[in-house]
Amino acid sequence: MQLLSFRAILKFEIEKVPSATIKDVAEILIVKNSSITTSIPDVVTAFKIFLTLPVTVASAERSFSKLKLIKSYLRSTMSQDRLSGLSILSIENERARKVDLSNIVKTFAEQNARRRERF
Repeated sequence: MQLLSFRAILKFEIEKVPSATIKDVAEILIVKNSSITTSIPDVVTAFKIFLTLPVTVASAERSFSKLKLIKSYLRSTMSQDRLSGLSILSIENERARKVDLSNIVKTFAEQNARRRERF
């Protein structure tokens, strides 16, 4: 029923996009029409799951190989939080390189009066 409601509500908006992919349809639903997501929660959940599933096993295998590089014998005492953070940085290295570090340092320094003097 929710899928039929979704189709009826957004039919004309989806038809406006010439070759709508699942990503385009999800953007129309979740970003542009977020007010109707409460009436069709199962459809929204299905879109989110579908969009986060890896297309191939290669991305999962790449994650494990990165984990082997990060957690070597010398770093075996590393905490789980730090290991998770480093693995995410390693896997998403393209996005991490685009991050503006000066803005992060500025935000970090503004959180404490003593830090403002140092940075």
